[in-house]
Amino acid sequence: MAVTSRQTGPGRRLNFWRNPWPRTPFVRRPGGRWTLRRILRAALATVGALTLGTMLLGVAGAWSSGAFVRVWNLRSELRPIEVQDRRGQPLGVIDHCREGQTTNAVPCRESLSVPLTGVSPSFLLAYVAKEDVRFFSHVGVDLGRLPRALLSGSGGSTLTMQLLKNNVLAGHFDYDTDRHGLGLVMTRKATEFVLAPLVTLRYGRQEVLAMSVNSLPWIGIGQRKGVYDAARAVFGVDPADLNLAQSAFLVGLLPAPGRYLVAADTPPETATARFRWMRSQQLLTLRILRSNGLISENEYLAAASVPLQPRLWRAEYAGSGGDLRIVSAARNPDYRNEPEPVWAMQELVRRELRAAGLNPSKVGRVVLTIDARAQAELSRRVSGEGATGLRPPGIAEGAAVVDVRGGGIVALASSTGGNQNSDAGRQWAAYAQRPVASTVKPLLYATAFGSGDGDLNQFSTFTDTATRYGSQAIGNNSGTFLGRAMTVREANARSLNTVAVQVGTGREAALRKVLAGVNYSEDSANRSSPALGTYRASPLTVAAAYSSFANGGTLCPPHLLAEVYGAGDKPLPLRRVGCQPLWDPVVAYETFDMLTGAVNDPAGHVPFLRPTLFQRLSGKAMPLGAKSGTTDDINDTWCAGVTPQYAMAVWIGDPDGRQSVPVNLYREQAACREIGLLRDLPHDLRTVEVPPGITRVGGVAVPIPGLNPRNPVPPG
Repeated sequence: MAVTSRQTGPGRRLNFWRNPWPRTPFVRRPGGRWTLRRILRAALATVGALTLGTMLLGVAGAWSSGAFVRVWNLRSELRPIEVQDRRGQPLGVIDHCREGQTTNAVPCRESLSVPLTGVSPSFLLAYVAKEDVRFFSHVGVDLGRLPRALLSGSGGSTLTMQLLKNNVLAGHFDYDTDRHGLGLVMTRKATEFVLAPLVTLRYGRQEVLAMSVNSLPWIGIGQRKGVYDAARAVFGVDPADLNLAQSAFLVGLLPAPGRYLVAADTPPETATARFRWMRSQQLLTLRILRSNGLISENEYLAAASVPLQPRLWRAEYAGSGGDLRIVSAARNPDYRNEPEPVWAMQELVRRELRAAGLNPSKVGRVVLTIDARAQAELSRRVSGEGATGLRPPGIAEGAAVVDVRGGGIVALASSTGGNQNSDAGRQWAAYAQRPVASTVKPLLYATAFGSGDGDLNQFSTFTDTATRYGSQAIGNNSGTFLGRAMTVREANARSLNTVAVQVGTGREAALRKVLAGVNYSEDSANRSSPALGTYRASPLTVAAAYSSFANGGTLCPPHLLAEVYGAGDKPLPLRRVGCQPLWDPVVAYETFDMLTGAVNDPAGHVPFLRPTLFQRLSGKAMPLGAKSGTTDDINDTWCAGVTPQYAMAVWIGDPDGRQSVPVNLYREQAACREIGLLRDLPHDLRTVEVPPGITRVGGVAVPIPGLNPRNPVPPG
């Protein structure tokens, strides 16, 4: 600053300070006027102030939401876990979209990511033209669209900003939250404005586009996410095979993909109006392509004249060429949604990874103990395509197959009314805790066989007569008593409750310890004898318990993970609970032999599981033992089976315990008919190894005279 001194006098004044810097254009001097120059300066200053404010707001938003770190690792976050079966066959992928505390607006995807080379050029053209036509000429922020993006909660964003919104900022500010307001919208947009250039510089436009097309939020289309899933679900083709008409249809759905869904009971006028809206969005996309010179007039007309039939819909058209129009539309009655095998197991895999001390977001590939062919067949059966037919609405089914050598899960499937679900809460095979009914009897008899007293084996006899447990009268499922003595083997083959209660009354404490050791849970509200199956368990837990009979008495906790690999396909260590002895080997073999009697003996209650002539000729006549069970209220019907290599359990019922199983399902023993799958599985082990101390009397396995087998202390 310069100091000046002037002579005072009439008409003069003293200026001690003189400011050489120009005044702000917003402060008017007395008598000053707004010139064009001052207006331009004010406009530039306003833009600068807004830009600086937006950047500061965006930095604050990115910092508070933890977005900086997530953006830097975005590619690894969006790259799903590749899943293979025990033979290396692909089962699909698992997303990281709900890992840890991260919330995402879209459900986890059930299918594959694909490179840009695996996506139809028509789809890429339609997608970029419709959503961000200047994508390849900006660095993530299109300044020409910025005012609209700042002032609108939707639209105006670039592909990069949409990628950030759907995969980084979901669950923050106004998106995928219950909060609303212009301030939250502007904060999110400002955060996208700051982060978008960083994403473009970090990954490049090609990679950003690849991440974008593989994480599109196709909400509602079978809970799908990404171009692969959408192409397969909507048209049944790979993304590389999408034509121009199909591509424009899919891109046109993006503003509201949930409108694609239609139910069988949707009113015809509603369904038709919905399909007409989708048709209008398809034509809008085609017009955008034409107006930008990306397709010719002939290409536009050719695509617009294709009468598309999405898999979920059945549409009737009239006219031809450019005059093609929708007459009516409704749900396709023949539509079937066939998810990839890993879809229903994705949350189970995540839980097991976390239980093993592994962060799923750091995992790149997993090999499961699942057998793809067995999984496909089991899924087909529980979906109603097997011999027992479709389950009625509200009736659920859960089935699990485990390998007796180590407890690896070979197949796992659940359904409700014949429909599969990826929600972990509806994975009945793993989590349904239902009364196990008479499937507990082999565990009861094995407990008695291994008491160490040597006073009970398959030939021990009891009388089938009226029996009491405390004040409760015990009856058989048949409603009658045979009134004669019979062996334990025959009583199990006939599934008699009276004999089970007589055997269990003096051994109840030991049985309870065994049931706790195999992870069955006590139902404190049921005061009946545990020998009648009052404890609760899932089909997976029951299958694991039965596997111990063919595994020399060793109980192996069931598991899905065989191998896990991280970045660069580096093997990661798996931490899991090891196998533990449950039965004396002699007891385990005797119980396995007793179970085969329920199939093969004249008194057996599941004779339909005997091998057919064709199965005998084709080498599928390996020993198979099974046991059925139905609760007194008929809300649950069970079956469990075991061969030298596999154990399987099936439960059918109401998961809420409110309605009974349809009469035909338990009378025809639908659950046990599913056990027939065991004969169709490839067996490396065709016999159970006979332990020392076993002899056969009349073809029945029993301990040699004088041997008193004693079971070890149950696990836990």
